[in-house]
Amino acid sequence: MLLIIIQVLILASLVLSGYMIAVTLQRCRSEKRFGFVYCIVTVFLYTLGYFIEITCGNTEGAVVAIKIMYAGSCFMSPFFFFFVADYCEVRIPKKYYQIPLLIIPILLYAVVLTFDRHQLLYTNYYYNPDSAIQSMTIKPGPLYLVGTFYPLFCIIFSCIVLIRSIIQQSRGRRYGLVLLLISALAPLVANFTYVLLMFFFESTLKGVNFTAFMMILTNFIFYYNIIRSDMFDLAPKAHAITLDLIRDAFVVLDNGMAYTGSNKRANELFPGIKEHQKGSSIFSFKNWPLELSDKLKNATDDVDVDKELEFTLTHKPGKIYSSWQNRIKSESGATLGWIIMVQDITETKTLILNIEEAHQKLQYFNENLRRAFNTYLSEEVVEEIVSDPSKLQLGGINRHMTALFTDIRKFASISEALNPKQLVDLLNYYLSTMSDIILEQKGTIDKYQGDAIISFFGAPLELKDHALRACVAAIIMKRIEKKVNKDIREKNISPIPIYTRIGINSGEMIVGNMGTQKKMNYTIISNAVNLAARLEGVNKQYGTWILASEATIQETGDHLLTRQLDRIRVVGIQEPIRIYEILETMDDASEDLRKLVQLFNEGFSLFEARKWKDAESSFKEILKQFPNDGPSRVYLKRCTKFQDNPPVADWDGVFNLTEK
Repeated sequence: MLLIIIQVLILASLVLSGYMIAVTLQRCRSEKRFGFVYCIVTVFLYTLGYFIEITCGNTEGAVVAIKIMYAGSCFMSPFFFFFVADYCEVRIPKKYYQIPLLIIPILLYAVVLTFDRHQLLYTNYYYNPDSAIQSMTIKPGPLYLVGTFYPLFCIIFSCIVLIRSIIQQSRGRRYGLVLLLISALAPLVANFTYVLLMFFFESTLKGVNFTAFMMILTNFIFYYNIIRSDMFDLAPKAHAITLDLIRDAFVVLDNGMAYTGSNKRANELFPGIKEHQKGSSIFSFKNWPLELSDKLKNATDDVDVDKELEFTLTHKPGKIYSSWQNRIKSESGATLGWIIMVQDITETKTLILNIEEAHQKLQYFNENLRRAFNTYLSEEVVEEIVSDPSKLQLGGINRHMTALFTDIRKFASISEALNPKQLVDLLNYYLSTMSDIILEQKGTIDKYQGDAIISFFGAPLELKDHALRACVAAIIMKRIEKKVNKDIREKNISPIPIYTRIGINSGEMIVGNMGTQKKMNYTIISNAVNLAARLEGVNKQYGTWILASEATIQETGDHLLTRQLDRIRVVGIQEPIRIYEILETMDDASEDLRKLVQLFNEGFSLFEARKWKDAESSFKEILKQFPNDGPSRVYLKRCTKFQDNPPVADWDGVFNLTEK
């Protein structure tokens, strides 16, 4: 009976391991998921080997089982440390600890694979069918303790990293880390107990392998901690940051209706939503409307947009709200999750009191539809939407596009120097002029934020050359600045000239109509969008005006005159990128600009070769001919600094920026 119970527990653990691997690979978008999957695979192998050992009934089968068990146990502790180091974002480069920590388990497993031909691991072994739990009885060899003490070494490092993170985290985030700590210590304590009993008392309590049972416990802890508590934040944080810019309430769910993120407006509207509840069912949240719960329970994968729902909230008396669910899907059509948008429509409901007023509003909408779209889209795009109204349906799709962000340098100082009328006139003139350039290149205006313009290229019209069009639009903006500054001075709008900084990035973005049929925003959301916004701000640190990512430059061919700058890691995005300054189109580039790029590239090559003195001389020569060149000034300062304090020998050349 005891054997049957143990077998059932082990089978349940094996099934749970497979389920966690499948769900993590399907639902999780974080790169950290691979480290977790490797850990689960080692737990699966160890548990599978033990299951075979107690059920095979003979020595030959037990030998195979031992080799499978060791496939998990040899690599379990180093893989667990790799996962913890990655999850807790240890700053030590991976190559410094991954390669050394894998050498011992690889060598040990080579011994394990051949243990039946020598006595290094076991001096003697035989299958004991008479114990309560049939298993291999062993006499340890000289290398046996390596498999015991090496995991201790890795687990101690894992616990140090976890305890440090527990101390630094907020209370809501500590819970998951504590569970990880328990899952690290439980199998280790069990294994030491097993070894001590065997060495000093020559007993293992009827052949029970405590380590195997602790692995089963670890499996269930992993399940609760990773799957239910959503350690990986299945909805990318970049989406939540973008959603905070929108005044409507947004709640993001995964494909199982579990809460994964929300913007600030949603947190204000639904006080029951808390950060530590990520991974919990949305239906269990306090103050979540029952009408919306019923609607979500009926959502299916083949429905992109459901009908709008109106409801009230008991803690918001006198208010009327409407909600709309938007299915986010992959290119293959699979559901990635849902975005629930909630709007306060109290004023709208009050205004629409009769059919005649509603009819007048509808007429007004129809008459001004084309004019409204012309504000944000080019004429070609408007014509396509008018001919195919289905493009106005709610929903988002993944598409490779280019985002462009602009911002006026020192606009706060300009605003202080102008009266309200001058400020309005300045913005209207500037935004109109710059927007026309974007529309001429078939770009789409996403939104205006004060003096900033957020736009994108490649939707709703698919453009093969979206990256080049965005870069050309940026170049034309800089060309037209002289005329803009002349006009605002002559019209007495502003005595202070304006200069635009621009950031451009290409990548995968979610694009579509977000909102309700009454009010929708055709917008973009993704980490690639955030990177474009960051690059606009990076201009301040290099004295440049147009910065683009390497991803964008690679798509523009040889049409642009650019120069390669740094590899940087911007605020909020861990992956380093190469940035380029865009100077002019190749056809229109002057000889002076071409010469500047040539000289800069020569100095840059010396800098990358760590020839600081030669590079310093090169950049000084550039500044004699081009005294206003910002990147040359930056690199000159670095050369001077690195001559006295050179970077470490293994520096990867990445500069970590601390300002947006």
